[in-house]
Formats: sequence, C-alpha cells, structure tokens
Amino acid sequence: MVITAANNTRLSRRLLWGLILLYILPGLFARTPWKPDDAAGFGQSFTFAQTPFSEWAFSSIGDRLYVEGGLLSAWLAGLLGKLALVVGIPHNWLDDAMRLGNVFWLVLAGWAIWNATYRLAKRVELQPEDPLGTAPTRVDYARSVADASVLCLLGTLGLLVRSHMQVPELAELAGISIMLLGAVRSLDRPIGAGWMLGVGIAIAFFARGWAHWLPFLLLLLISSTTHSSLRFGLLRRMTRAAAVFCVAFAIWFFWLMSQKQGEIWWNAWNEWNVRRFLILDPTKSFDLPALIVTLKTLSWFLWPILPMACWTVWRYRTALSEPSIRIPLAGALAGIVVLFITNPADEANYFPLLAPLSILAAIGLSTMKRGLIALIDWFAVLWFTFAAVLVWLGWTAATFGFPAKIAANFEKLSPGYVPDVIGLELALAVVASMAWARLIIWRTSSTRNRALWRPMVLSSGGVILLWLLMMTLWIPRIDYAKSFKSLGEAVTRAVNNHPSHGDSECVADYNLGYAQRATLQYHADVNFVRKGFRAEAPKCNYLLLQDTTRQGLPVKVDFESKASDRWELIWTGNRNSDRHEFFFLYARSGR
Repeated sequence: MVITAANNTRLSRRLLWGLILLYILPGLFARTPWKPDDAAGFGQSFTFAQTPFSEWAFSSIGDRLYVEGGLLSAWLAGLLGKLALVVGIPHNWLDDAMRLGNVFWLVLAGWAIWNATYRLAKRVELQPEDPLGTAPTRVDYARSVADASVLCLLGTLGLLVRSHMQVPELAELAGISIMLLGAVRSLDRPIGAGWMLGVGIAIAFFARGWAHWLPFLLLLLISSTTHSSLRFGLLRRMTRAAAVFCVAFAIWFFWLMSQKQGEIWWNAWNEWNVRRFLILDPTKSFDLPALIVTLKTLSWFLWPILPMACWTVWRYRTALSEPSIRIPLAGALAGIVVLFITNPADEANYFPLLAPLSILAAIGLSTMKRGLIALIDWFAVLWFTFAAVLVWLGWTAATFGFPAKIAANFEKLSPGYVPDVIGLELALAVVASMAWARLIIWRTSSTRNRALWRPMVLSSGGVILLWLLMMTLWIPRIDYAKSFKSLGEAVTRAVNNHPSHGDSECVADYNLGYAQRATLQYHADVNFVRKGFRAEAPKCNYLLLQDTTRQGLPVKVDFESKASDRWELIWTGNRNSDRHEFFFLYARSGR
C-alpha cells in the first residue's frame, strides 16, 4: 500500500469514539443477566450494590463467598447499581444500569491502545518508504496507524460477546493495555512510564488476579533488559511501578483482613489463582487435545488480527530488535505463554492477546500488498453479508414460520416463546443493513481514499452490523432462552401461595450454582440463605434444590432419602429452553 500525504486521511475523533459506543452499547440493555458467566458477574455486582461500602473488600453472591474473578469491574458495576437505586430507576432496569461499566473499560482500553500505537508509529523505523517525498508527516502517519489499531480491536471476533457481559476480562484488557502504554512511554517519557505501568498492573491485578499480568510483566522486563534504550532508567521505572501497585495492594489487603471473613476469602481466592496454572496442578497438563482446542480457538477468536500480526512480524523480521516491534511482540508472546500455562478452553484466557496483536496488526497495514488487502476486504464482505442474511432469515422463520424447517429448529431451542414484532428494533435492523450496503459501496468503489485504516473498515463494520442485528432481531428470543426471570417469578408465586409453618420465611439454597443463585436472587422476591452457612439457615421454611436429569437427579434422590420426613416437595420447575436443569422447592413439613 502506497501511503502519501494526499491520501492519508485520519478518522475524526468523534467518529472513532462513536464507533466504540456503537459497538458496545447494543446488547447492554433490554435484557436480563444470562447464564453462566454474565449471571455470576452480575450477582457479584448486585451484592455490592446492596451492601455498604465498608464491606466491599471481598466479593460474594448473596451470602456465598465468590472468588472466581476479581473485584475491580464488580466495584464499578456495584457503584453504578447504588447510583441507580438512589435515582430510583425500576428494579428490572438495575442490571442494565450496572452493565454501563463495560463502556468505561472498553473506552479505557481503546484509549491506551490508540496512544501506545501512536507513540510507536511515530518512530523512525516504522515510517513508510518515501522515495518521492510524498509521504505524510510522522504525526499524521502515526494518527492513521493508531486509528487502525482501534478498528483492529473492534473487528476482532473474540471480543464481541464477552465485552457485553458482566465479566472481569474487559477490565483486565484495559489494565494490560495500560501496561503496554507504560512500556511504550518509557521510550520518550521514562519518568511517567513507571507510574503508568504501576497503574496498569494494579488494574489488571484487581480485575482478575495475577495469572495473566505476571507473565506479561516478566516478558516486558526480559525485552527491556536486552535493549539499551529500554534498559535505560529501568530500575527507576520498576521502582515507581512497584510503589503504585504496593500502595494499592497494601490498602486493600489490610482492609480485607479487617473483615470478618476476609482471611477465608483471601485463602480461597489465592487457591483459585493457583488452580488456573496447569503447571501447578498435577492432574492437568497441556497435551495434544489442549493444543488442538487452542489452535481452533485462536483461528476464530483472534480473526483477523492474528494473521495480520503474523504478517507484521514477517515483514519486520529484520527489525525485531527495534522497540517499536519488540514491545508489542513481547506482549503477544506473553499472551501465548498464558495460554500454555492456563486453561486454553476458557475464552477469557485469550483476552491478554488482544491489545498487543491489535497494535502489531495496525503497524503492518502500510506494508501489505493490494492483493492481500483485497482478500481481507472481500472475505469480510462475503462472510458478514452471508451472516447478516442468515440472521434475517432466522428472524423471518422464527416470526412468521417460513421457512418451516428453520422455524421448527428455533422452536426446539426456545419452546413456548411467542414471537412479537417490535417496530423500533426492526427499524434499527433495517437501518443497520442499509448502512452496511452503503459501506460496501463506499469501500469498493472509492479509488481516491487510500487511508491506512481503510482495510479494517469492513471488518469492524461487519462485526458491528452482525451484533446490531442479533441485538435487535434476536434479542427477545435469546433473552427468553437464557433468562431466569420467569423461573424466579414462579418460585415467588410458589412461596407466596403456600401456607407458612414458622417465623422464618427465607429460602435455603441447596446445590444452586453461582449463576442460578445470582439471577434467582435478583428475579425472585424471596430471601435466599445458603444452607448451613448461617445459623438461621436450617430454620428456613423453604428450600430450593437444583439438579440435572443427565445423571438421573442424584442430588434430589440423595436429599429426599435423608430428609423426606422434614421436607415436602411443593413445586418443580425449569426453564423452557433447558430440558436437563430442574429446580425443586421444598416446604418444611413441621416446625
């Protein structure tokens, strides 16, 4: 690609951040928490929203300690939940308000990636060849590369779904992106680089523990110690970074230890962190099946930035020692190390790769041949257009019953759902489809605009289109299939319609998963207490048990064999979309 001052058009800041908002906002509203990860994360935040700030040192779901994650994203969501309660929004909108924290984390990650790429692209070794003196200025070129890096991030398939859930990975992505920016700033502003690196470490640590950022920091250190310009002032930078992290950690740790159950949570949380490392668990190993899973997930999760980043590494293979390539490459290698030492089947473990690969992909755009760029463009056009047609076809079948075979498949996935055409959502879907057609025409017919970010327009635009269609046309059916709202209302009715036999109207939970407990505690108007956790739990008049038919309801059979004389089954239910997961409500048969 030939980049000149005449065709090096930069994206306006309003358009760039508007694309981020267009990407993240659809799917955050007009739905309930979905199982499993979104529901568990919501339960953690919902508990924070209902407890005083003095008890925020550790996380729980109701009265159950919850350690499988971090605190930072739940803190922000809990704060938004408290603000929503103060404002007095309806109860069923509370989860929508709490998901607004995702907007902050994605904007923060995008800001850090843009600035890191901008500083790297200004360096001499990355400037495009200019035999005729027509190349753009270093600042203009760097801005175009930085714009492209944000589009690369938005165009990555793996980011799409989990960025709209209440999960800690998005906050961790922001922390790792700031760590990268801190490493890049050490090239021109070493004094502030240490402080920024420490902030990134603290965000990543409080977001999701230490299993991901620690390999990341070690690879950055190794990369810095083997290069003179990065080695200069390294000790002072690391001292500042350590000071920022240690102060934040010390304040939180003493606060945690002052809590009644702080030590129990701390030990359980550290055990969870250790279990994430395969090398520390003798029962697990990275074998051939794990390698196959990793390669399959990499092929779609990091499309298209993975092949683009590989092209950049190949193109600059003689300049790998330069800091502009060395820093993001060290981050990418750290992400690969994370996959080998943690569970490669968990999509959350691929998030550390997003920031460095987005930077590498953007850096290599100016070196790509026209044929390769055309291949990326036409793949995006064909794939996303085909996917959009399938979404429209599925909506037509599910709503109007034609084609009948596709409609029957939808009915199997969500039995009992009554389709309804919502005018506003349908209008938004039509506008999004028309905008996609207009974008294709602009991209394929324009010959004058050869901006550096142009090859990523169709990929990022296609991702936004597909998500918009899913979140307008399919969101009611998806929410029906994944929501626990109707189940929570059924439990509430069963409790209210049954005569009480004691003073305590709480419901003890028995074998409930974190996601089930979180969503039922939100949708059901009853007071859940974990059986055996509090002194009053055995005195509850009701008990809700969860079991699965895949193994013949073993938990239910065992419970009834031991407690049939004390508990009476009064209600059985399940979600219509789940044929295996059942819930059983028992009432105490005597005082």
